[in-house]
Parts: sequence; structure tokens; C-alpha cells
Amino acid sequence: MEQSIESYIKNLVRDTIVHTIGELQVQKDRQTYIIANWKMNKTLAETAEFFQQINSSQDVAVVVCPPTQLLYPAHLFIQQSKKTIGLGGQNVHWAEKGAYTGETSTSMLKDVGCEYVIIGHSERRQYANEDDELVNRKVKQALNDGLTPIVCIGETLGQKNSLQTEHVLSTQLLGALKGIDSSKFIIAYEPVWAIGTGQSATAELAQQTHAYIRTVLKQILGEKADNISILYGGSANESNAAEYSAMPDIDGVLVGGASLNAQSFDGIINVFAKGEQSE
Repeated sequence: MEQSIESYIKNLVRDTIVHTIGELQVQKDRQTYIIANWKMNKTLAETAEFFQQINSSQDVAVVVCPPTQLLYPAHLFIQQSKKTIGLGGQNVHWAEKGAYTGETSTSMLKDVGCEYVIIGHSERRQYANEDDELVNRKVKQALNDGLTPIVCIGETLGQKNSLQTEHVLSTQLLGALKGIDSSKFIIAYEPVWAIGTGQSATAELAQQTHAYIRTVLKQILGEKADNISILYGGSANESNAAEYSAMPDIDGVLVGGASLNAQSFDGIINVFAKGEQSE
């Protein structure tokens, strides 16, 4: 497996050389997503207040991923607000049902109004020891049951400093998508060193990495890769959203801390919506 990954990297790096910022003057024909990952935050009252305050845009797809206990109330609040907002889970189990205490199945997520689910977030990989094989099983189950997986990949600071970014991303993508022919998923590139640290990859660096990811996806899925949305997910906020929205291979953002405040999240949505309108 290591040799095949190294071979991938040698070929893919050559391909990504042509993906410079100046040369990528292509029209984006992919859905733009602004996705909120609340992680372990918010009460029932705070959830109600959030959906009262938030505005939605017809120009970008807005998705909110609350903690599991808040999913059904969030579904009801969205219905009451009559706003165009999607709902997603933060995690899911690979089995349809069974003796898995504390877990949540795809059918349970769908039953409370979910259309999306985050899979393989770096915090799950770290705290729950999720590996690429488990991520793959979850992605397959989500796709089989009609949910759209938001597949997270990314490197740590140590891996970045030792120039292993391409190797890590290739390994994670090949593992997560093993045996999958569908392109009905979203990729979220979340450099682990930028999550919750206040640091973020520059728009240019993020663009280069997204271009590399798309090249890997093309090796796996061929032309289908052109339609897969790749989101940036490392300390995205109102201040840097405009820079990311201008990049041709950045199709939106997976937002953590900045999504907890409705006004801040609205600000990010509006930046990307304006970008869509100007194209």
C-alpha cells in the first residue's frame, strides 16, 4: 500500500504544479456549501434563538450540524422558520442497528430530518481513535442510506512541518473512498493545526491543497471528481471568508467556532453568496 501511495504522490504532484492561482481561471460548476459544526455546544434555548436570528441564502447551500440531542428540535425550528437550511449529524455508526450503546444510525439521523453527516472529523480520529477503515465503513453506510457524507481529511502540524501533507491526504482519501464509485459526497479539508487555534491556512495555500485533493479524486473517480465540492475547514470566519471564496477549488467552508454566533455565521454565508452572484 505504501508504494502505491508514494506512486500516487509523485504523479499527483506533477499534475498539481499546473494548478497555480494565476492559471486556474475556470468557472466553478459545483454547489457551494456553508456548513456549521457546533461540536459539543448550545442548549435547547440557544438553538431556538440561533434559528430565529439566522438568515438563509438561495445562492449557497447552508447546513447546520448540531449535537445529536438537538437534531430533532433543530429540525422543528428550521421548519417553523421556513428557511432553506439543511440539517446534518456530527457522527454516525457503520451498522444499521444493534447493540452499540451511545451510537446513532443513519436511519435515526434521517428520521429526525438529517440529509448530511460529518464523517472522519479530526476530533473523532483523535478522541475516538477512528481510522480510515472505519471512516470508509461509515461513508458506505451513509451513501447506502441516502445521506450525504461530509468526509473530513487533514494533516497535523507535525505532519505539515515534515512535508507529509500530500502523503497524509492521499492515504486518507484512498482509505475513506475504497470501493466507492459514487460522487455524492462532500470533502472537507481541515488542517488539524488550524482547527480551533485561530490560525488558518492562507487562501493561496488552501487553494493549492484543494487542487491537489481534486487531482487525487480524479485519479480515484475520474471526471466525477469535477462535481465534488471541497470545503475548507480550519478556523474559517468572517475576516478570511472573502479570500477563500475567491479560490476556484474552494467550494465553501466547514465552520466551527464562528458558526455558534448567528450573526457571524450569516456574515460568512453572505460573503460566499456574493461570490456566487458575481460569477
